[in-house]
Amino acid sequence: MKIMEKYMLDTNSWIEYFKNLSSVADRVDALPRTQLCASEITVAELIYGAYNSKNFEKHYREAMWLRNNIEIYPISDALDDYGDIRFATKRKGNSIGQFDLLIGATARHYDLIVVTDNVKDFSPMPGVKVENWVERPNE
Repeated sequence: MKIMEKYMLDTNSWIEYFKNLSSVADRVDALPRTQLCASEITVAELIYGAYNSKNFEKHYREAMWLRNNIEIYPISDALDDYGDIRFATKRKGNSIGQFDLLIGATARHYDLIVVTDNVKDFSPMPGVKVENWVERPNE
């Protein structure tokens, strides 16, 4: 029996979805919600984005939709993964944002595929599977 892959969309991918940009929305809508998830870090980033936006209500509603309709994975069980990934990437000279490291660690811990347009930051993380669903014209 084939195991269904599960996709953890990072913050930029959920933003692409909410804005109905690129092909992310098509891919998300084609999958059952049980194959989609997010990190609690992504929810926090979306909430911060809402507070930082001129359209707070709309963006806060999007963050709450995500929180209430998509499985959200905690970072707490992935702390060893975070330490290992941060050490490995730093040793190789990669400077990666802390939130991306936390999202990557969560994905690795739960054996999820990170969906991001920010492949350059996630691909150096050992053991983290990455896909980019963004397709833009003229690229």
